[in-house]
Amino acid sequence: MKNTYSLIILILSIFIISCKENKKQEYSIKGEIKGDFKDYIYLKSNNFIDSSLVKNNKFSFIGKVNNPVEAVLLPISPKSKKNSGRAPFMLENSEIFLSVNYEQADFRGELTEFLKLDSISGSKSQELKNNFESNMSGFYKENNDSIKTSMLYKNLHDFINQNPQSILSGNNLASLNNFYRYLSSSQMEKLFKMIDTNYQEKRDLLKIRNIINRRKLLDIGKTPPRISFPSQNGEIITNIQFKGKYLLLEFWASWCIPCRQTNPELKKIYNNFREQKFEILGISIDKDIEKWKTAIKEDNLDWHQVIDTLRVSADTYLLKSVPFNILLDKRGRIIKRNIKPKELNEYLAEKLEK
Repeated sequence: MKNTYSLIILILSIFIISCKENKKQEYSIKGEIKGDFKDYIYLKSNNFIDSSLVKNNKFSFIGKVNNPVEAVLLPISPKSKKNSGRAPFMLENSEIFLSVNYEQADFRGELTEFLKLDSISGSKSQELKNNFESNMSGFYKENNDSIKTSMLYKNLHDFINQNPQSILSGNNLASLNNFYRYLSSSQMEKLFKMIDTNYQEKRDLLKIRNIINRRKLLDIGKTPPRISFPSQNGEIITNIQFKGKYLLLEFWASWCIPCRQTNPELKKIYNNFREQKFEILGISIDKDIEKWKTAIKEDNLDWHQVIDTLRVSADTYLLKSVPFNILLDKRGRIIKRNIKPKELNEYLAEKLEK
């Protein structure tokens, strides 16, 4: 009888432990929505979509994720073609409590529904994200590039060192270095080696590898690949022929709105320094030669222009978007990447007006 009783206790214990373990492998979201909302609210993470009917301003979701992942709450279906404001948060297998604000506002002439995260608890990944963003506040306020470089490297190093398996390690390294170009290829490689790649998004890993390869090619102090394309007059122009001058390689296109908006500022800088050993070489990735020529005329661009209709330079320079530029010194070596007009003007004033 004792043996039977002991066996029952053992089975019950195993069942209880198993239930607890299974519970840990799910997420349970309990939320409230502030505002006049009486419809379905949607949860989206990667390609997964779920919905919950809001009752008395309350909603809930239950499910499972393999690893912590960024998710969003939306006031309308993700499949809808209408615009909407979404509330992002880090989703993981835990009990998560969150509160969102709902409102309607005009967006580009259309009445649009918005959700905004008000508070969240129960997601350790969200806490990690909040802490990292808090540490980055000083970086965003700093204006000195060398200090920003040190701050960015330290913040990423400290976070990855403490959280090598966090999906945020790969995401932060990819997104911040895709947007900011402060870190060198060697710094990126050191940080990348610290990450446990088994827990990262494949798209982040691919982006990191691409950034490292691009920076190896275009690191400060290196000589960039040769450019040789025809001008409006059919003359072949190369970057090599401008040695002895500061040269801005400006990649652009006639259809690129930011490029066209930057042209007037570049024109002022060019007029100020063209007589002081400064040149610009515009490299267009237009496919339509006539539209390229029209844009040059409309913007009244009087620096050297070449066109790369096959986008060979985009492949060679591993470009992902335009506008993009590289500033070369008098020996043809890279000294700045993606320099803004204001910074370019200040740099040339310091170097050329002495």
